Amino acid sequence: MSIKTMESMNFKTAKRAFVTRNVRISDAKGYRSDLKPRNGDLCVARVSKIGHHQRIEQPDGRRARMFPGDMIIVAYSNRYATDQFEGRVPDSVEPCSLVAAGGIAASLISRHSSTKKPTAIEPLGILCRADGSAMNVMDYALEQAAVGRAVRPHMALVVGSGMNAGKTTTVAAIIRAAKQAGLKVGAIKITGTGAGGDLWFYKDSGAKVTIDFTDAGHAATVGLTLAQLETIAQKLYAEASKTCDIIIAEIADGLFQTETDLLMKSPRFQAMVDSVLFASGDPMGALAGVRHIRALGLIPSAISGALTASDLAAKEAAKATGLPALTLSEFAQNEQVLSTIMKPARIAKTPVSVETVEGFGLAREYSDDSRFTAAS
Repeated sequence: MSIKTMESMNFKTAKRAFVTRNVRISDAKGYRSDLKPRNGDLCVARVSKIGHHQRIEQPDGRRARMFPGDMIIVAYSNRYATDQFEGRVPDSVEPCSLVAAGGIAASLISRHSSTKKPTAIEPLGILCRADGSAMNVMDYALEQAAVGRAVRPHMALVVGSGMNAGKTTTVAAIIRAAKQAGLKVGAIKITGTGAGGDLWFYKDSGAKVTIDFTDAGHAATVGLTLAQLETIAQKLYAEASKTCDIIIAEIADGLFQTETDLLMKSPRFQAMVDSVLFASGDPMGALAGVRHIRALGLIPSAISGALTASDLAAKEAAKATGLPALTLSEFAQNEQVLSTIMKPARIAKTPVSVETVEGFGLAREYSDDSRFTAAS
C-alpha cells in the first residue's frame, strides 16, 4: 500500500465537484493510485485537455471554469445520457474523461454525434483516509429512516418519454401549484447523474425539501440494481416526509432507460406511488407512454411536458390519450389542477400479463382472452 500525502499536490486549490458535496473532505489524508476504482470512489485528477465540459459544477452550484493543469476532485461513476455521453467506471487509475459537469469521471464508451469530445483528465489517485481506505460518496449517505407520521404524505411521480421531455419543468410547476395551495412540498429526484440544476430549480420553485440520489450515496444511478434503486426511493421519501405534506418525485431519462424500467415494474416501488404524471415532447410519445404505464398497472392522471409548448400538440395528445394535457399556464391559474394531478394511480387489482412488443420494447396489456387491449 502506497499512500501519497496531500503535500505532494496543491490540494487546497483543487476544484471540488457537486457530487462530492456531502463528503467531509477533511477526512482525506492522502490518495492512492494502486486501488481499483469503484462506483462512487472519490478521485483527485488533473485536467489535461478541455473538451465538451469547460466548467465544473461546485457544491454551491457555481460553475467554475477549468483550465489545463487544474486539479479537480470528482467521483468515479457510470454515465448514461442519450444526448451526451455513455461512460463506465474504469478498471484502474488511468487517464479517462469528465463525462458530466457535476463531477463524473469515467471511461468513454460513446457520445452523441453533436457533442464534442469530453474533457480529458488524468487521475492521480483515489482519496483515502489515514488507514488507506478509499473514500466513497456512499460513506456520507443519508441513514435509512422510517416514515414516522400517522398520515403518509402523497407522492406524485413525474416520469417521461426521454431526456428533455420537460420532466423537471413539470415538477417545478407542480411544486408552485402545491405551495400556492398552502402545502409544504418536498421534491426528490430518484435517478440520474449528479448535478445541481434540478435541485436548484425545485428549491427556487418553493420546495421545502430538495434532495436526490446523491444524498442517498450515489454519484449516478446507471448500473444500480433494483434493490439499490428501491432503497434510494425509500430513503429520499422518508427524509422528505418528515416535514412535507406532499412529495413530488422525478425519475430521470425515459421509460426504456434500464433503471427507470426496473423501478416502474417494481411492485415495491409502485406501492409508494400515489399518482403519476407523464411528460413527453410529442403526442405520439405521450400516447405510447400512457399505454406503457397502464400496461404496468398504473393509471396516469395527466400528461404534460415539452409538447404543451404547442397548443395544437397539447390538443392532439389530450385527444389521443383521453387525459388532460396540462400547460404551464394551467398549472399556475387552474385552482383544480392539484386535484387533477393527485388523481390516484390505481394499481390494477389483478396484475395484467405484460410482455414486450418485439422490436419496440413497449409493454402491452392482454385481457383474459389474450387479445391486445389499447390502454387509452
